[in-house]
Amino acid sequence: TADSFTNQTFYNFLAFSAKDCKRFVDDLFVLCHHFINNNLSQMDYVRKMHKRILLNCKDDKFISIKDLIKSIAKDEKKKVIEALKLAGLKPTDKKDHLPKDKFTFDAFYKFYKEMLAGRPELEKVFNDIKGTKRNYLTLEQTVEFLNKYQRDPRLNEILFPHHNKDGTKKLIQLYEHDKSKQKVGQLTLEGFTNYLMSPDNLPTNIYNLPVYQNMDQPLSHYFINSSHNTYLTGHQFSGRSSVEIYRQCLLSGCRCIELDCWDGEDNEPQITHGFTLCSSIQFKDVIEAINETAFKMTPYPLILSFENHCTPRQQQKMAEYCIEIFGSKLLALPLDDAKAQLKPGLMLPSPEMLKYKILIKNKKRKEDMPDQVDKEKKKKKKK
Repeated sequence: TADSFTNQTFYNFLAFSAKDCKRFVDDLFVLCHHFINNNLSQMDYVRKMHKRILLNCKDDKFISIKDLIKSIAKDEKKKVIEALKLAGLKPTDKKDHLPKDKFTFDAFYKFYKEMLAGRPELEKVFNDIKGTKRNYLTLEQTVEFLNKYQRDPRLNEILFPHHNKDGTKKLIQLYEHDKSKQKVGQLTLEGFTNYLMSPDNLPTNIYNLPVYQNMDQPLSHYFINSSHNTYLTGHQFSGRSSVEIYRQCLLSGCRCIELDCWDGEDNEPQITHGFTLCSSIQFKDVIEAINETAFKMTPYPLILSFENHCTPRQQQKMAEYCIEIFGSKLLALPLDDAKAQLKPGLMLPSPEMLKYKILIKNKKRKEDMPDQVDKEKKKKKKK
């Protein structure tokens, strides 16, 4: 948990065995990766709240008001009881129980709105659109609101056409509960609120949340979510370096991260911002953190961008750590596919071909560059 990307608070969990630990982590990530659950509308969350209250109820016929207060707002008992009365949910003779058959979703939704005690921010938007002469939005005003304020102007107009009167009428029929208003295409504040809380008003298209793009193009055909000076948590001159920030970047979906590598003590390469007052971290610790989280969020390739200032001896140590810790994840040899060879004139492999692979981007030393090698050979021949 955190109030910012770099100011993190951690909780440690202990398991009796590595197997139990792995099961717990795997199940946790299954929940985290459930795209639809993570992008539900507000109305869907209200429905889940209602369903949870019913499922947690031990009695088949009654709901305990005491338990309801605990699950909704345990510090606001008077407010909950008053909201229940205003929503028409009256206790039985026992006084502290509600009939379960009366606790329908419609009744709960009325109670939910009473608990909120109105939405002044929505009322302001609604009043600004409708003007002062009426207490509803006309069909024309609703169409204008949907196109002007709710539609992303960057969308392709052919694939995502503007809202029209026919489509808007259907939305009004779905979310406006006053049937007389439905017939003439008018939207009251209640209907307006219902629409804004509905799946039709989600900021993202839940069907496009899983990967739907073509991932068989060469790697160079894609924009890549990248991080610069990944290790720093603050100022680039005197900031603190952190191993944990690599985990956070990868868990947030980053696919290209930077490692500024310098010679460290005891032949242990380190990562820091050179010629500054920034603290340093061990290269090995970073590689281990990357290995843990590289493919938690996506199976597509991860690029490690090495800014390599190490001597050959410590570069050798870096290579050993990468081979030992990454194992088969490291793309150390060309792929078997003839179309995916890293040769001049050939296209790069696709993200699909490189699934679960870690790629290292590192400049060769000048003395190892082909033109430098040729020069050295020519010099030897002359001698």
